[in-house]
Amino acid sequence: MSPKRRWLRILLPLGIVLALIGVTITLHELAEPDTSEAHYLSPQQSGRLPTSGEQLADLLRAKGVTIKRETRTSDALMATWALKGRATLFIPTPEFVHPDYLWMLRHSPNSTRVVLVEPNARQVHEAVPVLGVGNTRWATRVASPGDCPLTTAGPAGVVRTQYGALKDVEEKPRICYDNGLVSVSFRSVEFVLAGSADPFRTDRLSEHDNATLAVDLLSARPNLIWLDLHAMDPKPKTYSEEYPGAGPPLPSLQPGNERDRPDASPRPRSSFSQPPGREISAPDEGERPNPFPEWLLPLFLMLLLAAIALAFARGRRLGAPVTEPLPIDVRGAETALGRSKLYRRARARGAALETLRVDARQRLAAALKTGTGREQLLDALAARTGHPRDWLETVLFGPEPEDDSELQTRTTELLRLVQQVTRE
Repeated sequence: MSPKRRWLRILLPLGIVLALIGVTITLHELAEPDTSEAHYLSPQQSGRLPTSGEQLADLLRAKGVTIKRETRTSDALMATWALKGRATLFIPTPEFVHPDYLWMLRHSPNSTRVVLVEPNARQVHEAVPVLGVGNTRWATRVASPGDCPLTTAGPAGVVRTQYGALKDVEEKPRICYDNGLVSVSFRSVEFVLAGSADPFRTDRLSEHDNATLAVDLLSARPNLIWLDLHAMDPKPKTYSEEYPGAGPPLPSLQPGNERDRPDASPRPRSSFSQPPGREISAPDEGERPNPFPEWLLPLFLMLLLAAIALAFARGRRLGAPVTEPLPIDVRGAETALGRSKLYRRARARGAALETLRVDARQRLAAALKTGTGREQLLDALAARTGHPRDWLETVLFGPEPEDDSELQTRTTELLRLVQQVTRE
């Protein structure tokens, strides 16, 4: 087997696997919703687009919940605070909320419920620093609620990002859906972290018990402030600049970093208290989930080592066919037929033709009473047959044939040359 074909056999399966992985990742990225689109988890009329929240809004209104849509975080906070604890603030896209506004959430009126959809570690720390982010999956998983006081729903698809309490904190969260839904009371504000947006999407409401879960989370208060935000918030200004005469102001934040806040705290690096041993990610680390399971790399390395060991154990079969003595005596025709079938199956045209050339050179040298050396044999043949020396060299010592047609042509030329010389 030529080096080119040997490398092709090694690289072709690997290339197919890499192509499948690339196609899978590309299709997954195309299937992921764009949170910057105006209809994403929006309560507005959008023609029932798959990733909108229009159908969920209809279910909530049917249950008697008053929905107020806001497009700026500052307006949503003002509307929530004006209701003095009789409201749920729903933030489906916390990645667009400025960190200063996330910090303000903890200063909401007592009994206010704040529902955040799949916030990352940095956003969790800004809003409710007693919680942390654990494992993040590539796709949402369905889980059972367990002993969950937040909802009467059954199994639902809410486990994509998992949350839990940090060690050594006094607030004990309520854990549901295998850490995919977590609630904690922090400074008398109830924070609910949902690990996936699926239960709130129009195209996923009918799956499992997603609709019941979403309605239960957002209907615990008679009023729902729905933050319909799809672009990054600017940094808050002082209230005198942004809210002249607008009533009770938001807490004033002068320009500066987060440690200028009265209750700023360092970002922790710890682990979950429930379940034990699960690591949280640092708030300043990347949040993109790994598309491959954790066991894939060890499995790949193990298979690679096994393949290397197998290659060493059966090393003779990695190269071109070699000549070996047969263990028993068989007829020459059977040997030639068996060897030719092996060569054909392996597509070893060069080895097959070289076998014929070796035998032909020996017969020609015997007929011409000369040696089998290249120059000596070619000179004798040119003198006896009158054929051009270049043609004789191609027939007896030429390159490996590229296809079966060329192999057949070279074989026919070789046979006729031997017949011509031996008959004479």
